[in-house]
Formats: sequence, structure tokens, C-alpha cells
Amino acid sequence: MSWQEVTFLQKPWIKKISWILANIFTVGNGIAAITGIVLTFLNIPGMEYWFARLIAICSILDFADGKLAKISGSKKLAVDIDTLMDAFAFGLFPATYIGYRIAEWNIEGWNIVAGVVGGLVFLGAAWFRLYRFINRDPLYTPYFSGLPSSFAAMVLSCLVLFSDTQEWVILVSAIIVSGFMISMIPFPSFKGVPSKFDLFWIISTALMVLGFVVLPNYIMKYLSYGIAVYMIIYLIAGPGYAMKLTEQMKEREKESPKIEN
Repeated sequence: MSWQEVTFLQKPWIKKISWILANIFTVGNGIAAITGIVLTFLNIPGMEYWFARLIAICSILDFADGKLAKISGSKKLAVDIDTLMDAFAFGLFPATYIGYRIAEWNIEGWNIVAGVVGGLVFLGAAWFRLYRFINRDPLYTPYFSGLPSSFAAMVLSCLVLFSDTQEWVILVSAIIVSGFMISMIPFPSFKGVPSKFDLFWIISTALMVLGFVVLPNYIMKYLSYGIAVYMIIYLIAGPGYAMKLTEQMKEREKESPKIEN
């Protein structure tokens, strides 16, 4: 079921409020991303925690503004503007930070090269993923083609919080998640009105990501392990669940004309 099929949400005032909030959240997404880039250049103490917090904020805002834009019926906002902000939030910002982190690698003469390569690989994959999304993915499908860039950024935000994470691990991880982003592997999109299972998954994930935003640093470190478990489940079970949702959608489409008759 899509949001346009929910009768209550078709009221004009709800659509208007949804459109306004979606705009605000989209702009907030861009502000958080630019803030993160500036803080990365300043190399402030505890930047890994700020990186995780800001990526979490961007993820929440991105998820919310996408849902609100679909409720408002604004295709332009849902695809073009939102995707442009995502290019900063889940492309340029994480690429800049991980490039800085990898460049701290103690391999004299090659640390900067490694940082630039790691950052560019992630940036290129994220931007290609977003470009493919706006040019190929329809507005409503039960799955994404390739790992969402927001998910990939959250993977790295958890990784940098793990104790004693070495720079080469960040480099290898950035390359791996980049490969998942540009792949055609299906992952659940949760674009439609959520089922009970989807709702449980969305709420539980949102609460953990929200914890990154509001909880103190020493708790964030432990919370990152819980999010990592969810990410592993999504990577392993997500493609199969996405195909199941696709089959269900096709069955509903076949049955729809029979119900009308």
C-alpha cells in the first residue's frame, strides 16, 4: 500500500504541513552535513563521536523528509532536492571524514594517498548510487537497487566508534560498503505504508539511531554494537525480504482488476 491510498492523509492541510516539514527536514539535512565537514576540517577532539551523531541526525531527517514528501505528493521534493542533500550528507561528509581518518595511518609517504583513495572511492560510489536512484528507481518500489548511501554511512559511523579500529580497517570497510552501494543487490526500501513487521523494524532502528544523537559518548560506544547487529541482519536477510515484498506487490497488482470487477 502507498501513502496515497490512506484516505486520512489526503486532506489538504495534512499535505501542506507535510510539504513544509519535508522542506525543513531537507534543509536541516544539508546543514548537518556542512557542519560535519567544517568540524572535520577543524579536527576537533572526539570528532568520531560528532561524526556518528551527525550521520545519525542526517539519517533520521532523510527518512522523515522522504516519508513526508510522499504524503504531500511532491515528487520534485521527494526525488531531486532530497537527493541533492543526500549527496552532501551521505557522500561528501562521510568521504571527507574517513579520508582524514585513513590519512592518519602510519605508512609514511602513503597515508595521504590512502586517505584520498578511500574518500574518493566512497564518494564516487555514494554519488553513483544516488544518480542511479533518481534516473532508474521508480518512486514506489519495495526495494532499493544497491545498499542505501545512508546505511553505508551509518556502517562507517559505527565502525569508527569501535575501540582500537585501525585505519586500514576503515579503508577496507569503505571499499566493501562502496561495492554494496553500486551493486544491484535488492534491499528493502520501506517506502510504502509499513506492515507490523516493518513498523517494528523501523521504530527499533530509529530508537537506536536516535540514541546516537542524544546519549553521552560512553553509551554511544556500546550502542554502536547493537546497531552493527541490525546492519548485519539487514545485509544478510534484506535481499531475500526485498524479493518477497516484490512478489507480494506483483500478486496484489494481478488481483486488483478482479476485485474491481
